[in-house]
Amino acid sequence: MAQPALISLRSAELARDRAALLQLNTEYMSWVMGQLQQHLGVSTEQALGMPLADYVAKHLDEICQPPGGRFYLAYLGGELAGMGGLRALTPGLGDLKRIYLCPARRGQGLGEALVKQLIGDARSLGLKQLCLDSAPFMTAAHRLYRAQGFRDARPYPGAEVPEHLHPGWCFMTLDLSGPQDAG
Repeated sequence: MAQPALISLRSAELARDRAALLQLNTEYMSWVMGQLQQHLGVSTEQALGMPLADYVAKHLDEICQPPGGRFYLAYLGGELAGMGGLRALTPGLGDLKRIYLCPARRGQGLGEALVKQLIGDARSLGLKQLCLDSAPFMTAAHRLYRAQGFRDARPYPGAEVPEHLHPGWCFMTLDLSGPQDAG
């Protein structure tokens, strides 16, 4: 019987990992924009207010090196397979950012490992609440978040998704002040 591929997470460093971060963020945002067009009839320009490449370049540093947060590159069997991070919005509130797994790497436990790591990081940073926003078509991700204790919530200050997309968008929250019983 084959051994499952080894999961590893490595803290991203912009100077060292810029090419991988640009690749994964562009892949992620291209997929999201394609799905928005297909499911909601919203173009990249309507959603982002600029071309995709410009958006990724403009926001890469703030997303992948968040102040008061963490950002990881995820590996499966030694190969780059995804990314995800956490940023502090206020002293007690953080949000998850860019949880993305390459399509061929999904369903192998990497997403769960990444989300659990980020929840642990949020606790160690003293955050009391963790939020996220997710497109309505990301149903597998919604199941993963709910399995870790996230619950549906209202939009939160600092959410990246443009306000005109808030109706129908999925916002979730996790209370970190209680016992660690999820997952």
